[in-house]
Amino acid sequence: MFCELPLKHQRKKSSCPSLQFAFLCPKIQVSCAQVSSDLKPVVGLRLYLEGKKCNRLALHVQHLSSLPNMMTTSGRPCQWRGSDDYRPSDQYLEPVRWKRYSNVCTSVVKHDPNWLQEVSSGVFIVTGAQLLCTGKWAKTVLHLRLLYTHIPNCTIRKTEWAVAPETTRKANFLTNLSTTFTVTQRTVNGQQKQAPTALNSGVYPDGPPAPIRSKKLLKYMDMSEVVRGPHDAPGHWLVTAAKLVNEGGKISLQVKFALLDYP
Repeated sequence: MFCELPLKHQRKKSSCPSLQFAFLCPKIQVSCAQVSSDLKPVVGLRLYLEGKKCNRLALHVQHLSSLPNMMTTSGRPCQWRGSDDYRPSDQYLEPVRWKRYSNVCTSVVKHDPNWLQEVSSGVFIVTGAQLLCTGKWAKTVLHLRLLYTHIPNCTIRKTEWAVAPETTRKANFLTNLSTTFTVTQRTVNGQQKQAPTALNSGVYPDGPPAPIRSKKLLKYMDMSEVVRGPHDAPGHWLVTAAKLVNEGGKISLQVKFALLDYP
């Protein structure tokens, strides 16, 4: 009795949860990896289609290159909170296309108010994010999760909700953010005004070089970045809450930014 086995190493394909919004709609895989900024304040979020076929939905996080001098962490363990943690009655599920297919949870993800009872003062800011897919195919649900870090000895001066701009910014935010605060204005043949710094997290600002067959997925996803940077006066706008949004059958992000006040 013989058993024929291949000698080469067998690679086990990792299974990813997927979304499908209608019967003839292509499936979109979801990357559920936890993205952390290593305690650095997050200043922007975006959805992105990754993979060779550009059919895997992922979440990109923008953060400051270092922790500002006036800001310190309390040493309290970071805590995750997502829309999947809410009671079913507090989860707002919206179908992207057909009701019997994948839904998106549009509940606002923010810190747990009970956390404030465990600390004397301070603010909880976002230092990580994750997409999560729950349920069984075909009626799966897309959730957003955020990682919170406690910043003591500060208060919130002002908050604003923001959405992605209509025109995608044309620069790589990851490479420019760490130098934006130190670069001085240059003059060529006389003094000229420098254009405002444009922020974008993608290597390809207009999206990855996707094959034609994957471009149809773009009608279901808004990959524009929601970000606040050094050009947004008067200081560091930090992410404190966010939510997934379904607008006309297209999933996008709304992000809540806060300005902190220090005594």
